[in-house]
This record gives sequence, C-alpha cells and structure tokens, in this order.
Amino acid sequence: MAFNHGAAAGSASSTAEVSVDWRSFRVTSGTDVNAGIAWYDRSSRVDTRLDTPYGDGTYSSDWVTPLTSLQTGSGIRSLISKADVDPDLLHAYSQDSDPAYGDAVTTESYRTGSFTGSGTGATTFSVDYSMSIGLVPGSEMNDVAAAWVLLVVNDFGDPNQAMSSRKDLFLNANLVGQVPTQASGTLSVTLPTTSIGRISFKVTSHAYANVSGVSQVPLPASAWLFGSALLAPGWLRLRQRSTSVRI
Repeated sequence: MAFNHGAAAGSASSTAEVSVDWRSFRVTSGTDVNAGIAWYDRSSRVDTRLDTPYGDGTYSSDWVTPLTSLQTGSGIRSLISKADVDPDLLHAYSQDSDPAYGDAVTTESYRTGSFTGSGTGATTFSVDYSMSIGLVPGSEMNDVAAAWVLLVVNDFGDPNQAMSSRKDLFLNANLVGQVPTQASGTLSVTLPTTSIGRISFKVTSHAYANVSGVSQVPLPASAWLFGSALLAPGWLRLRQRSTSVRI
C-alpha cells in the first residue's frame, strides 16, 4: 500500500513506509500439517504519534477487524502518521515536512497471537514484508527517515526459547545516496519444539520520520518490543506441541 505524500520541491521532507503481507504468514512445525492447531489471544493494534506524550490508536482482539489510526498536522504543520491493519495487511506510514516545529512522526501497526498444537520437530514462523524510506534533508544534520519490521517468537514452556528476525532501513543527511532506501523479503524464525508450553509471537511494522533538526532517533528494538506488552504472562503449560498451518 503506497501512501507516498511528497513535499513541495525544495523543501525538507522525511517519509517512511512499511507493509506486512499477512496472507503470507505461516506457522510450520515438524512434519505435521494442520495437526490440531488451536489459536489463542489473537490481537491487532495500530498506533500513531506526532511527537507528543500521548498518541492515538485502536485495538481489536482478532486478526480480521479493519483498524485505522490517522493523525495529521494542522495549519502549516505538514505531518502525517497513518497506521492500518486488515485481514491481509499490516501497514505504517510516517511523513514529516515541517522542520520548523521540532516534531517527529512515529507510526506502528502490529499483530500478536499464540497457539498450541501437536507433532514433533522444529517450529518455523515466516511472513513477507516491504518497506521504503525517503529523505530530502534541510539545514539540520539530524534529519532522519527510518523503518523496521520485526518478528519475535517466544516459547513459554521454555523461557530460554525466544528468537527474533528484524530488517531495518535508516537514512540521515550523511547517508543520502549511500544506502538502500527500499527493502522486501521474508522474516523467518525457527524454534526447536522441545517444550510443553504455548508458543506465541508478535509482528511489528514501524515507520519514523523527522526533519525537525532536533536530535531524535528511533528507539532501540528492545524498547519498542517490550514497551508494549508482548504477551500476557502465566499461560498454562501443556504437553509438547507442533503443527503446521497457513493463515
């Protein structure tokens, strides 16, 4: 999904956009296919923020309800933060064409879930993504465009089994013309199916834009990942599971 709003010629502008193709999401375990999989705790969320202490967002306890959060700057403030999800897509878009106000635009959409199943072997999660960033720097060297997409998987029957796959794009004034501004591919995480616990995951798309000249950069992955609750604690331990399903 291309939102792609550009700034007027000659003005500073930062844009970032991330899309996750939810139709590509797979969970595959061992040699079993669709072997008694049971999904729990499905959720989706969209969050938007225009560099204020409180942003805007909405939540659903499923993977099918369409959600949208949109914030825009008023008057001369050319800011856009737009996040949306639907049964096929997670999407985040940020634009800042307003260097005078010191605003940064942060946008996220994410989806979580957990499951139990049956079978043996390793459990693999995978999902496809695409993202792009753009920057027309102004007079400040701290102008930034950044995007990342992240897949995290936890096996709550074995606290040591937590793995992630992440892809980043980053651009500042020094890097314009030096680094890639587009990326697409597949995030993939594989866990050995050795526990009796429920397996859970989170997929996040994140877009950040800032041409304020204020020294602000995206938070580390750990801050974004654990700043919002990844998954509720205290899930019941069940016998060793593995399965395969296409969502």
